[in-house]
Amino acid sequence: MSTENTVTDGLISADILASATPVAVYGFARARAGEETRLLGEIQAIISPTREEAGCEQYVVHTARDEPGAFAFYERWSSGAHLLAHVSQPFMQKYFAAIADLVDGELEAHWLNPVS
Repeated sequence: MSTENTVTDGLISADILASATPVAVYGFARARAGEETRLLGEIQAIISPTREEAGCEQYVVHTARDEPGAFAFYERWSSGAHLLAHVSQPFMQKYFAAIADLVDGELEAHWLNPVS
């Protein structure tokens, strides 16, 4: 799953993880047909523990009105180190393993540079 330069199969690059300033990401996941409810359950299970983590400034998940089974994520972390600690949590490792067969295609991640 991890390499020297990336985490979670290339989802997070080394420069993001090395950031000493806040990092943010907009992500998108689509459920495989028939797996919408299971994916939603897996997502809901990580929201509270994620929000309680050190360095989590914002963590919100939305469904897409025009695309059933589609989920949009917005996360903001105080630093790359906080983000790395997050994806390394046992509950997140369990989550990534659980959703591997529930997601249609790849998870999308668009890394943002906060201006405020």
